[in-house]
Amino acid sequence: MGKVDKERAEKVGDFLFRYMQARHRFKDRLERPLPSHELAALIQRGKQEFDEIYIEPDANPPIVLDGKADDVFDAIIKKRYRALPFWDPGLVAAWRNYVLSDGPMPRKPEPRRAHAVHTPAYPERSRRLTIHRGSRDS
Repeated sequence: MGKVDKERAEKVGDFLFRYMQARHRFKDRLERPLPSHELAALIQRGKQEFDEIYIEPDANPPIVLDGKADDVFDAIIKKRYRALPFWDPGLVAAWRNYVLSDGPMPRKPEPRRAHAVHTPAYPERSRRLTIHRGSRDS
């Protein structure tokens, strides 16, 4: 790949920065992104790989592969929200909107928790009430 014109490099740098932020939010152990202007300068000089994220500046979207976080790549770039099964799909969609459309930055994702099942504090009491209520109606 040769040099990239400044305007295109800035757009790709912004996109890459947002993607790397999302990637870092979902995968804490991965590197934080460089500032977008630094990414743009490297892209302008012809750099194509950033922490195993491969870009093609003329592609849409410009990120074509993520060697360290293929599940994040599938969820954000390919719109396969179930690739991140422990995250709320609505939150993943919000991050996708942030990355692809420069939407508002979503909150930091938290792992999905199993929903608590409501059990009465005194199950025998509620059973008696149900039985009692049922016998009253007869």
